[in-house]
Amino acid sequence: MKDSQSVTEQKNSLRRQIRRQAAAYYPLHRSACSAALLSQLQKLPEFSFPGTFFCYVGTDLEPDTLPLLRLLLEKEKSVAVPLCTGPGQMEARRISSLEALRTGRWGIMEPRENSLLIDPSSIAFALVPCLCCDLQGRRLGHGGGYYDRFLSNATFPWAVFCPEALLADQVPVESFDLPTPILITENRILRFGDLSNQ
Repeated sequence: MKDSQSVTEQKNSLRRQIRRQAAAYYPLHRSACSAALLSQLQKLPEFSFPGTFFCYVGTDLEPDTLPLLRLLLEKEKSVAVPLCTGPGQMEARRISSLEALRTGRWGIMEPRENSLLIDPSSIAFALVPCLCCDLQGRRLGHGGGYYDRFLSNATFPWAVFCPEALLADQVPVESFDLPTPILITENRILRFGDLSNQ
């Protein structure tokens, strides 16, 4: 238990550090960084997989994913975004336009509660948020456990956006923390093995 608490403390300390860095970085670089990340994402074969594309809606201190969602909708892709349904719990809900989003919990844009529920089995690819990531694919989330729970039985590939400026030397992890299969920065795409090996 002591080791677990130590890792938790390390993660919380890193979260505070990265949030300070993000608060300095994004107001100056969010637009250019987000465009570069989207350009990198479009190089992935997974980007064109048939099926539903599941994507978070970025906050002011995350990459802007609205241009990506707009592009997918213009391509008439099936698009789903997260809807928080309780502590640590969320669902994938389909949207047909950006106007379907509203400000939900914690100021995050979400679909309405009457939006269509998407079964995870129909998700072809997912883009997942992170505070930061390291070059071994260890992801630091915001601390609510929403995505670790949602992805725990995922059969679809998924990726994270992380600006080079927010890469960490090493992210401390616990047993329930899932490594990311694909890390996308403005300059590179790194893969960390098949989901079946994680």
